[in-house]
Amino acid sequence: MRRISVKLLFAMIISFLVANLTFVLIARFVLNSYIQEEKMNVSAYNLLAFGLIFIAVVIFVLVFLVLIRSHIRYLKEISEQVQKISNGDLGATIQVRGKDELAELSQNINKMSAQLRTKFDREREMEQVKNELISSVSHDLRTPLTSIVGYLDLIKKRENMDDETLDSYLYIVDSKAKYLTDLIEELFDYTKLTSPDLQLQRNKVDMKRLLQQVIGEYEPILKREGIDVQTNFACEWNAFIDVEKMVRVFQNLLENVKKYSKKPSVLEVKQEIYEGSLVISFRNSINISEKMEVEKLFDRFYRGDESRTDANGSGLGLAIAKQIIQLHQGEIRAERQHNKLTFFIKLPLTQESLKNHL
Repeated sequence: MRRISVKLLFAMIISFLVANLTFVLIARFVLNSYIQEEKMNVSAYNLLAFGLIFIAVVIFVLVFLVLIRSHIRYLKEISEQVQKISNGDLGATIQVRGKDELAELSQNINKMSAQLRTKFDREREMEQVKNELISSVSHDLRTPLTSIVGYLDLIKKRENMDDETLDSYLYIVDSKAKYLTDLIEELFDYTKLTSPDLQLQRNKVDMKRLLQQVIGEYEPILKREGIDVQTNFACEWNAFIDVEKMVRVFQNLLENVKKYSKKPSVLEVKQEIYEGSLVISFRNSINISEKMEVEKLFDRFYRGDESRTDANGSGLGLAIAKQIIQLHQGEIRAERQHNKLTFFIKLPLTQESLKNHL
């Protein structure tokens, strides 16, 4: 890298040499053509010397300015772009020229501008997400709250109400209240997961054993719903994960299976290695309208159809699962083939597991 200080020193030397050469030439010309022909008094000689020095200084300054004019223009351009950024034109860039400190300064300003733009876009996106959450939560809270208030009013009046009707009203109020509790808890969990301050508690975990444990806990529940479970696990693979949060992912997927699977049906859970990553798949027959958009399954508050009922859940389960997987530098996606829906989870393995696999 050519340092700008070296360039400035070089420009000063050139300017000094040119000024001195000009001084010598003019002095020689004056001496040859004037001083030798007639005598000069001291005052005239001093005035002539002052004039020659002044001319040399002016030439030095002019030559120096000519040599550094490109740097002056570059500094002016940098100043203008910085002013644009300070006025809100985030993302504005400076053309990088050369390899000196000014070029390095331009690169740093460009990097700062890009980072500010990214931060601004992220904050704007978070603000939009917050507004969407408020809108969706308001909708989801309003409906069950209206039902609870309505049924409680009927219970308070107790007009021509037998015990059976009272029990049914209380059951509805209880179910609506539980739905609200679940919704608020899931919303709280999702908000925590999207916080930039969240720290995962990672440990090396045998994924086969973890899957077997979670599925073993859910298998009796699924069987009562008419869903059999078939597993196909490879040998033991280790991954650095936050166990509590990864269990939440599996639980959310299994809850999704319980709600939307055809009954009777079979849930196929498979674990394998693909392209150096651990891939876990959940595949089952679904009982959802053909209008379901697979690409939206992981969107907040999407429930697979146009109706938004309590029975369909909060619509945050898969969004939470996606957020957790992304925090683990993994991927989660869904594929639909006819009446079969498959969820794929892709997680990075430990180096030890990769070496054993190879």
